[in-house]
Amino acid sequence: MKILIVDDNPRRYERLVSKLDEVGVPRGSVDIVPSAMDARDRLAVTTYDLMIVDILLPLRPEDPPEERHSCELLTEIVETGDLNKPRHIVGLSAYKDAASKVAPFFRDHVWAVIDYSEQNDDWIHQIANCVRYVSAEVAAPRARDSMVDLVIVCALSDPELKAVLTLPWGWKSARPVDDVTFVHDGSLTDAAGRSISVIAAATSRMGMVSTALLGAKLIDMFRPRFIAMTGICAGTRGKANLGDAIVVDPSWDYQSGKRSEVNDSSSFAIGPHQLPLHLAVRSRFDQLKTDRAFLSSIRDGWPGAPDQVFKLLMGPVASGSAVLADGRVMNEIRQQHRELCGVEMEVYGLYAAAATAASPRPIAFAVKSVCDFGEADKNDSMQHYASYTSAAILCEFVKRFFSELNSC
Repeated sequence: MKILIVDDNPRRYERLVSKLDEVGVPRGSVDIVPSAMDARDRLAVTTYDLMIVDILLPLRPEDPPEERHSCELLTEIVETGDLNKPRHIVGLSAYKDAASKVAPFFRDHVWAVIDYSEQNDDWIHQIANCVRYVSAEVAAPRARDSMVDLVIVCALSDPELKAVLTLPWGWKSARPVDDVTFVHDGSLTDAAGRSISVIAAATSRMGMVSTALLGAKLIDMFRPRFIAMTGICAGTRGKANLGDAIVVDPSWDYQSGKRSEVNDSSSFAIGPHQLPLHLAVRSRFDQLKTDRAFLSSIRDGWPGAPDQVFKLLMGPVASGSAVLADGRVMNEIRQQHRELCGVEMEVYGLYAAAATAASPRPIAFAVKSVCDFGEADKNDSMQHYASYTSAAILCEFVKRFFSELNSC
């Protein structure tokens, strides 16, 4: 069981921490942070069973405490998908006026506010009873939310899915899951010794529509904890080299907007809806992209790899419904985001399928590698290498980080 305490006066929790140890929650399972910003950082990467939050909370450790900071933190937990939601939340206050101001907010979300006192331990006994209840709930056997840990969607059977199926994950022959869809089952053991189940499939056609339809179908069938995409993309010159892998954050449809006639000429006003990467996933890809020895081993593992250093990038990649072989169009798309790393045809559909899925909603991410620059002289010579590098990045990411991410 994991507990997060958010309070700028951590010394008053010495007696509570001792009591928690008595009821089976060791000190190592209790995190104490002094501000709302520190709490956001913890909640971005960890799922807690119980969060105890002081009603009067500073935004940063050096700021004065105010009720609004705790309410804004809790609102962000409830209304966005950026932070992991604790199973239970308890408010704590030594000031009746502050407690009365936020009590309606807590009642609306069926959360409790406990009165803190230095003179007695009633508040400690109340929290201990809450911990006992939550511990029993956590320990009780429950049906698994997910049938598989990871679903992988590729746009092309060859070379994209073919590269995934070369990963040493014990792949089985394709099997039908309905009249039109075939999947491959695989599994691996991650760095913590945990078995991870995987399903992989390719769309019948390239593009966002086919990807969204297949992604939604597989999410509904297998309720994966994560859904991912690997494969190829066009890179932006100056941002990426041939073969470089790009973790897509964010993704959007570069063709979304309004086209109208202005002074007898056509005008297009963009209206992109960007879908970002989950913060916990992003932070771990940040770790992976700094491992030069690992990245070098990927390049060295491919005969005839390009001479330049292989890099793992993370940045904006736009999706569209057309295969690009026109440098002018690439430059137009670059105007939509000055940090544009690449352009491809599917990821926005996958991210949208995950974002609109019913609960339990999977976490989506995509790794696409550069096979050309979307210009007139493009060819297919780098597609197999790019498919290989994106699959290799996925493989290492799953092995290293899935045990940590499983609690998010």
